[in-house]
Amino acid sequence: GGGIEGAVASLSAIDVSSDGTAKLLVRLASDGLEVETVVIPWEDRGRSTLCVSSQVGCRQGCTFCATGRMGKVRSLTSDEILVQLYHARRVCRALKIHPVDNVVFMGMGEPADNAEEVIRAAAVMADRNLFEMARSKITISTVAPGPDAFETLARAPAVLAWSVHAATDELRRKLVPTTKYTMEELRRGLGGAVP
Repeated sequence: GGGIEGAVASLSAIDVSSDGTAKLLVRLASDGLEVETVVIPWEDRGRSTLCVSSQVGCRQGCTFCATGRMGKVRSLTSDEILVQLYHARRVCRALKIHPVDNVVFMGMGEPADNAEEVIRAAAVMADRNLFEMARSKITISTVAPGPDAFETLARAPAVLAWSVHAATDELRRKLVPTTKYTMEELRRGLGGAVP
């Protein structure tokens, strides 16, 4: 993109798998770093879900996640998050993939570690005069670095999802080594944030 979106980020690669999933590599204009965003088509529903990134890297260090092994490089601005949706919509039109009508913050990064920019991006996605997405079509997923993460992210016009990853605190500490809270403490935080 040579337009205004090109000043934020450009599309550096597109890889479409045999099932129609399109992985987009987005190069950030400010420093040349790249993030992934993934379009997941749902043929039977006639729509697609977009998985967006909120950071380059991640400090949470989840043992099963390639992004966690990178460590946190930096957080994205709301514009750098939104441009992923812009590029995905263009790619869907060009490749005749069902349009994106659902966005999940489940890509690179921990949304709670970049909460203000994630909230700002979700608000623009939900704006009737801009991306026009229903609040129910935007999901922010978090490993919940702390109980207060839920209350902060609940300010976004979005559905909250908690990536628990385990049934016991012991296993969760192995999978999410940065966790400092029990699942019960986090559950109380979620309960206090979501009616």
